[in-house]
This record gives sequence, C-alpha cells and structure tokens, in this order.
Amino acid sequence: MRTLACADCHMPYVREGGVKYSSHKVGSPLEDIQNTCLTCHRESEEEFKQIVKRKLERKNELARAAAAALAKAHFEAAKAWELGATAEEMAPALLDIRHGQWRWDFGVASHGGFFHAPEETLRILATAIHKGQSARIKLRTVLARHGAADYEAPGFSSKEEAQALIGLPMDKLVAEKMQFLV
Repeated sequence: MRTLACADCHMPYVREGGVKYSSHKVGSPLEDIQNTCLTCHRESEEEFKQIVKRKLERKNELARAAAAALAKAHFEAAKAWELGATAEEMAPALLDIRHGQWRWDFGVASHGGFFHAPEETLRILATAIHKGQSARIKLRTVLARHGAADYEAPGFSSKEEAQALIGLPMDKLVAEKMQFLV
C-alpha cells in the first residue's frame, strides 16, 4: 500500500478519442477518486476514503490544538503589553508566537501539502503546538514580573467566540470583502 504522497493524484489523466492528457480541473482529488488516487492506491474507494477521513480528523485535531495554544498566547501577550512589558521582555515569546503561527498557517492552508505529505503536515502542526506552548511559558514569566502571575486567557470554544472576544467586526469585514469583489 502506498501512502498519500502521490505525484499526480490531483491532476487525473483524461482520454478524449485517442488523446490522453492531464486534466487541469482544480478541485479535490476525491471528486474523481477513480481517476486520481485509485490509479496508484490499491484500496477500494470506500477504504481509501476512510483512510483520508482518519488522517483529516488527526490534522483537524492538531490544527485546533495549535490554534488554541496560539490564541491564548496572543491574549497573554496582549495582557503583558497592557501591563507595561518591554519589547526586550516580549521578544522571545513573540518569536515563538510568530514561528507557531507560520506553522499553523502552513498546515491549515496547504491542502495539497496535506494530501501529498500528511505525516509532514501533522509534524508541522505538532511543532506549532509546541511553539504556542513555549510562548505561553515565556509569557508566564513576563506576566509574573508585572504582577499578573494568575492571569488566565479568556476561554473560547470556537473561532467565532475568539473573534467576538477581540472585537473583530466580521460583518463589516465581510461586507468590505464583498464590495472589493464586485
């Protein structure tokens, strides 16, 4: 059995008459699984979809954990700034936040990366969690120096709740985007 690291799974071959060429239709390879994934993978369609489903569940679980760690680090950093932390004090934690955010962005936005190298995407998301937690440990020290050792980042269970906590005007932003797209 091959892993999900196929070179041509997203561009299936198409035959028209006697001509065979690569289709450049952009979309999920699972939309045409017989002509994409299953040209190399030997599982049945249902077995293969279950493999992909399990891997996506693991990716989503790690992505949520990384997002939570990074969001809490952002809240804790904001509190440290509010209490008068200096750029020098904050630099190590901010570097971890930045590096964790890059990894989270890559793991979440790179759909093709996940299909072609799921284990690497999972590894990158795990390092995003590590960077977020490392930032939080460093921020604990900064917060303690500024008299807020017991500060807890606000809790949230969804992206929408986190957006509301920071006062993100989603309706306004969506309206601006729609205006831009017109």
